[in-house]
Amino acid sequence: MAASKTGGWEARILAQLEHREARVATMARVIQSYNQLAGKVGDYANHSREIEARSREMQGEHERLLENYERSGMSSGGSGGVRGNSLAQQRIAELEREVEGLKEERTVLYRTQGTNAQRLLDLSDKMRETDSRLRQQELEISDSHEELRRMAIKLSDAQDALKEKDGTIQILQDEFSALQLEVTQLEMRTEKLQTENDDLVKRWLKKMNEEAEKVNNVTHELEMIKRKSAALSPRLGAAVFEDDHFFSAALSAPGQMRGAGSVVPRRAVGKIDARMEELHSIALSRDGQLLAVGGQSNAVKVFDAETGESIYTLTGCLKGINHVEISSDGSLVLAASSDHTARIWRLDTGRQWKSLTGHIGGVVTAKFNRDASRVFTYSQDRSVKVWDTQRGLCIKTLFTVSGCHDIDLLDSDGARIVTAHLDNSIRVWDTQTGRRLAEATIHKEQVMSVWATRNGPPRVLTNSSDGTLKLVDARTLEVITVMSAPQYHPSRNWARASLSPDERFAVAGSIGGKLYVWDVASGDLVRELDIQKSHICDVLWSPDGQRIYSAEKSRYIMILQ
Repeated sequence: MAASKTGGWEARILAQLEHREARVATMARVIQSYNQLAGKVGDYANHSREIEARSREMQGEHERLLENYERSGMSSGGSGGVRGNSLAQQRIAELEREVEGLKEERTVLYRTQGTNAQRLLDLSDKMRETDSRLRQQELEISDSHEELRRMAIKLSDAQDALKEKDGTIQILQDEFSALQLEVTQLEMRTEKLQTENDDLVKRWLKKMNEEAEKVNNVTHELEMIKRKSAALSPRLGAAVFEDDHFFSAALSAPGQMRGAGSVVPRRAVGKIDARMEELHSIALSRDGQLLAVGGQSNAVKVFDAETGESIYTLTGCLKGINHVEISSDGSLVLAASSDHTARIWRLDTGRQWKSLTGHIGGVVTAKFNRDASRVFTYSQDRSVKVWDTQRGLCIKTLFTVSGCHDIDLLDSDGARIVTAHLDNSIRVWDTQTGRRLAEATIHKEQVMSVWATRNGPPRVLTNSSDGTLKLVDARTLEVITVMSAPQYHPSRNWARASLSPDERFAVAGSIGGKLYVWDVASGDLVRELDIQKSHICDVLWSPDGQRIYSAEKSRYIMILQ
């Protein structure tokens, strides 16, 4: 840019100088013409003076000739006098003609002199104007020289700055090249690390699958050995299957209690003090008489759901309880613990019956199937295990890869389950083959809980930390209904939503202690209840649909009707 500006003012000054030279040349020609005219005027003046002098001489000669003529005429007579007279007259006539010619020539010279004098005056005026212009141009040229000097200084400064910037640019280019090389090396290292990580994940999954297959094979072999032993020894068979009466009783248990229809509660009618620092999960028996509570304490507490009276304190866990479940017939309590185990207690004795060990991370959730013959657990080791309840053995292991918050059964046997994931997705699994059947990303943030319907076509209620509940078709994973509220924000750790027994309503709690009830068919908000002071972690409808049990994170369980 500096070079282009420099070229501009140099060209402008050069053009002004060329214009000045042209005008000076024109002025020189005018002066030359003026000098030539002045010389001619002087020549004409000298010539005119010579003509005047000659005219005066001829006039004097004419006068002398006249005098001589007169004297000669008076003094002489006859032919001689006449002849002399005629000669004198001829001479006079010639002189008069010559005088007339000289007068005419003088007149022409005067006229020419006047014209030249006028032209000389015009040229003088033009010369004065030209002198004035020349002085003005000389001033302009002087200014231009001064500007040229200033511009030369600026050009020198600009060139110095340009050199400095060129040096800076070179330094930056060197740094950029070094950084680019470093980035290339980092990208190569990242690609190498990614490849190694993918290889490690594949090897880990392969190893875990092999281990799970080995466990499944050992379990199958143990089952075959026990069955053979039972066939060979009736007494041993009776010892191994001493609890078969429980499963037959569970299979013959009556169906879920159902009323005329679920009722949306309007107010709190009771409060149960769980006497725990932090609550995580609650569960109701199918007859609605027992309420199990699990939390940060390493014990499960069982209360009378009507009166709030404490019935059992089930101990055995070494760390906190993340999830509790009561079997369909109300005889067993299941708890998922952070001590890497799931434990089962019998309510007729209040003692621990089974300890399901095998996970290498805290167990997040645990579920019974309909007849309690199977238990399904999910752990922070990102695996789902299927357990034979009676024998306490793992019979199948599924690896979810992605972290999970909750699971639920899509049928009474647990042949298909649905999992809620931290990657905003839900997935459906075949627990017999361990194969993933379907998956869909239906939320913008992590899915906190899943609740499978028990009647009609299989559907799943999801609750996400993005502030929405969705009813999803379990076969196609298409969203049927979306439910939300302006102030609804679930907890990111414990936030369970559930359906009413007739599956007409959905209920969930917010971090501000408010409870929200929606119409499942339309997705409209039916009721908003401000009844608790801290985060609501779990909420359940009573089996008859007439009450709601809402557990807040800090200690209390509210009964709403």
